[in-house]
Amino acid sequence: MKILVVFTGGTIGSTENEGYISPDSEKSYRLINMFKDRAEGKYPDIDFEIQSPYQMLSENNTCENLRKLASFFLSVDYNQYDGIIVTHGTDTLQYTSAFLGYILKDIKMPIVLVSANYILEDERSNGLDNFYYAVRFIADCGDAGVFVSYKNTGRKPQIHVSTRLLKHEIYKDDIYSIDDAEYGYFENDIFYKNKASYNNIPPSDIKFELKNDNWESGIMVIEPYVGMRYPVPDSHVKAVLHGTYHSGTMCSKSPDIEVFVSKTKEFGIPVFLIGAGEGADYESKKCYRDFGFEILPKASPVAMYIKLWLCLESGYDTDKIKEIMLTDIAGDILKREE
Repeated sequence: MKILVVFTGGTIGSTENEGYISPDSEKSYRLINMFKDRAEGKYPDIDFEIQSPYQMLSENNTCENLRKLASFFLSVDYNQYDGIIVTHGTDTLQYTSAFLGYILKDIKMPIVLVSANYILEDERSNGLDNFYYAVRFIADCGDAGVFVSYKNTGRKPQIHVSTRLLKHEIYKDDIYSIDDAEYGYFENDIFYKNKASYNNIPPSDIKFELKNDNWESGIMVIEPYVGMRYPVPDSHVKAVLHGTYHSGTMCSKSPDIEVFVSKTKEFGIPVFLIGAGEGADYESKKCYRDFGFEILPKASPVAMYIKLWLCLESGYDTDKIKEIMLTDIAGDILKREE
């Protein structure tokens, strides 16, 4: 069995020096040797090949870096490998995992992203656990698709669908899938899949292209807060992703909202609302349709941001973008079937 390990930096590939953490190219060999010690000869036939398209701390991730990663994956000869592991920083892991989930949605092998909450030498680090179970998932399960291997503190190691991850809660390094719909988990080194309905990932013939070379996405992201003022979009804004409070509401009384809405209509800027789930509507939700906001189904806001960017990159018109944003691609839209 041959596994390609793609190192891109992050804490899992970094060293602390004089109080600062920075990427270390030697960490790739350190991590693989740590895995071999942990496996105690269980996988003697696995051949690891190491490649590194770039090394960076993931907080500096941009659309340019994602394009560079896409170019790398377009150059891979997949016939040589049984699986691929990508090491990445935790800060923007969710963005890159969603990105790879979309552009590699037709992949016929397992690709697993891993990261670490602390550098490998720190006894609190989950980096080795995340890598170890990524290898085990590839070797023992081998399901095709893009996934994330991550072990939260005091929890079982989990495998997540790449397009379902939520942003980290502030001050915490745990990772969760939306609605706890992870792909599966390990217990006593045995992998258990989640309910079959969670893992029903339909095929899609939607194609994404990377046509531009800007570092920014062109998407205005808006989150509600008490006393919020709306920014005034201009012709440089290509789309808006508007968040909500937990009950799917937003401030409909802001003195700027009418100007915001009129400007989005003037420049033909689509506005997508994420977080307005099913159930009884509050009075403040009545305005969504009047404003022309497109309400998205239950999905990770990070994944919807990346999906929207890829739609814009691909040059789709507004009607097509609205259609794609409502379509389940790479398992991003959560529909539970009892």
